[in-house]
Amino acid sequence: MPSQPRYLIIDDASTFHVTWQCHNKDWLLKFNWAKQVYYRLLLKYKDRYGVVIYSYCFMSNHPHLTGFCQNKELFSDFFRIVNSQFAKIINKQLGRRGQVVMDRFKSPKIETDEDLLRVMTYIDLNPKRARMIEHPKDYLWTSFHYYAYGKKDPLITPAPSYLALGTNTKKRQFAYLELVEHVLKNDWKEKKPYSSMPFIGNPDWVLKKKWQLRQSIQSARSLSGKHF
Repeated sequence: MPSQPRYLIIDDASTFHVTWQCHNKDWLLKFNWAKQVYYRLLLKYKDRYGVVIYSYCFMSNHPHLTGFCQNKELFSDFFRIVNSQFAKIINKQLGRRGQVVMDRFKSPKIETDEDLLRVMTYIDLNPKRARMIEHPKDYLWTSFHYYAYGKKDPLITPAPSYLALGTNTKKRQFAYLELVEHVLKNDWKEKKPYSSMPFIGNPDWVLKKKWQLRQSIQSARSLSGKHF
């Protein structure tokens, strides 16, 4: 499906997976200080804009985030201010000009708690697929340490799907680590289209959402006379 208007994909009260590329796929996030800047901006603005962050993984030229937004307009405003401030800081620190973040970030909507867990464990293993580390425990910039080992992380609100994994913290950590280990032993090399698709979930639900999206686009076109 071609790139679609984000406001027609993300609804109020949506669970999301967000990712974006650095401009021209430059490695502007490769520096630890740059990752720290982005982390602090997310932490600074998430409550103000009503955005909940469930998980993250910061790679060298793109981040991954899963979370929940109560209001779709505030969701867009949140990433607009975070990414624009991030760009200003990066350009100042590196003595460069121009874009830092690609114009459009991707924000697939996630259907169920089970789908969310699959996306979370998948992005935990991004550094492994990039041949940067052997195990996600060896990568600093990921929420894996929070979920598998209980490391404190003020950015994270525990995902409902994680809380359902056990009756106490130790059981949940063990279950989450088992999920990641299962993928490591089986299909960690397989790339999933969790960034390119507009919806992540049961095929019937995805088909229904795509149909609704097409209807929304047609309605918007007929009202505005414009093409997206």
